[in-house]
Amino acid sequence: METIENNRLKITINPLGGILTSIFFKDVNKEMEYQIEKDAWQFQDVVIFPLIGKGEFTYNNKQYKMDTRHGFIRKTTLKVLENTGSKITLYTESNEKTLSEYPFKFSFTLTYELIDNKLSVKTTVKNLDNKEMYFSYGSHTGIKATAGAGVINFDKEYHLLPLLVDAINTEPFEHYYFNCVNLRKRSFINFNTLVFEGKEEKIELYTGYGSLCVDYEFDAPYFAIWSNPHSGNFVCVEPWWGISNYVTETEDLSQRLSINKLKENESKSFSYSLTFSNKESID
Repeated sequence: METIENNRLKITINPLGGILTSIFFKDVNKEMEYQIEKDAWQFQDVVIFPLIGKGEFTYNNKQYKMDTRHGFIRKTTLKVLENTGSKITLYTESNEKTLSEYPFKFSFTLTYELIDNKLSVKTTVKNLDNKEMYFSYGSHTGIKATAGAGVINFDKEYHLLPLLVDAINTEPFEHYYFNCVNLRKRSFINFNTLVFEGKEEKIELYTGYGSLCVDYEFDAPYFAIWSNPHSGNFVCVEPWWGISNYVTETEDLSQRLSINKLKENESKSFSYSLTFSNKESID
């Protein structure tokens, strides 16, 4: 395990998957990241790449299938390039195994940095191949939130997108708009994963533990909110640069909705942040 810290936060990172395993908020002497609970969620965090959700697709008329959901970074041990104490950078690149599941050569650089009470995350993907590369990227961090009181708060309506795994309603999904002020855990009973069109977002998660709050900032074109509706004291707010299991999704990777594209030797960076603080609770 690797750690970074400053006077307000201490973060633990597992190079296997590059995932967060602990976010300790020193202001209140409390763990903020979900710690695995029986029959709830068997993970704590997922760094999503190169596909969100089910890893089945075609490219140049050939079928590919990944061993795990949300791509293969989660089963890859990343190399630690640098750890300055408050900032850590991890790295991996394509190999024979990844090429059997995903036919593109790439490099993947992940940086966690602590700035006061903010955790900043930056990921850079570079195309090392001699052809155009297609991929998606996302975050999937579980934050502790009491089962009855975890609240997502934002003050506008978002277009709720249809996912195959969540399509339990028969009405056309293009008519669904969802206002998530006071979105609580019970909201996930009817919609397993809530996926929205986004842009430049600022979202508040009131954890239900006193006035502890997490502010998310990201510029992803989509974001998901997920929790187990029946158990587990956690909520995941997931910025997605790409989309998962859309009802009209094509098998052809190059034609998928909001797929990221990189030309030969081109790179692209993605960033988001989580800020931890005490705020007045909302009912």
